[in-house]
Formats: sequence, structure tokens, C-alpha cells
Amino acid sequence: MKRSEKVGVVEELAGRFRSHPHAVLVSFTGLRANQANDLRRKLSRAGGSYRVIQNRLARRAASGTPVEVLSERFAGPCGLATHETDPVALAKTLVDFVKDNPQLDVIAGLVDGRDVIDAAGVKQLSALPGLQELRAQLLALIQTPATMIVRLVGTPATQMARVIDARREKLEGGSD
Repeated sequence: MKRSEKVGVVEELAGRFRSHPHAVLVSFTGLRANQANDLRRKLSRAGGSYRVIQNRLARRAASGTPVEVLSERFAGPCGLATHETDPVALAKTLVDFVKDNPQLDVIAGLVDGRDVIDAAGVKQLSALPGLQELRAQLLALIQTPATMIVRLVGTPATQMARVIDARREKLEGGSD
């Protein structure tokens, strides 16, 4: 690889490291090309990305970025899975992939560009509800009190209508 190409790779990686605060470092020893492509597809569907990194160039690119705390672990054949917004979706996708492909080894993770977690932490992160599930739960919590208030406000009127209807039926039944 020419020097100009290396500079381009370092700049591209540094840009990715700055814009993607959630990352998981993996070792892909024994992973076949079609399995790596499958991982890329799954991460892409979850909104993330996967890239095999050259350790020396990645260390240079990580300098001054949140991923710098992981750079000391760039050793051997490494890949970096990243996500812009949702660390849980990234962790879930990787943990699900590792179940079927034990050749992929999770080394460490980075959450919000500052919290470094180990492989067990990535697995625990995958057990949390994702961003969409949290939004749905929050929306349900917000809507529940409003629904209850509408029911409470409407209950007396409903009960009054039932009393009037029962009285009407009683009066109509008595005149027959």
C-alpha cells in the first residue's frame, strides 16, 4: 500500500471513529469470507457497520478520538463493529452472530465514546431493551395516565346514562 493510500485510510478511519461513539472490537480468526459478509449484512440492517482494521493504521487513526482507549487492544486480526446511535442494537447483533459463529471473539466494547466494557459487558448490554423498545415503553407510560383520566372523567356520565336508561326501561315495562 502506498503512503498516500495509507494517509487516506487513516483519515477515513479517524472520521469513522469520531462519528461513531459506539464500537465493539472483535477478533475474527477462523471466520470465513462469507461469514464476514453475513456479519456485515446483519450489522448494516441494524444500522451499524463492520470493518477489518490494520492495527498500525487504526492506532494512528484512533489518536485523539474516543476509540483511542481501545487502541491498546488492537493486536492480531481485528475487526471493528460500529454504530452511530444505538449500542444495544450493535451488541445484540454481534452476540446473536457469535451464537452461530463461535470463531468471532468479542474483545472489548466502547459505549458513548467513554465507557469501555469487556466481552461479558457486551453480552450484558445485548440483554437490555433496544432504543425502539425503550421508546415504545416510554410512550406507553406517558399514555397510560391520560387514558386513565379519560376513563375516570367519562365514568360518571356513563353511569348516569345507564341509570336513566334503566329508569326508562322500568317505566316502559310498567305501562305495557
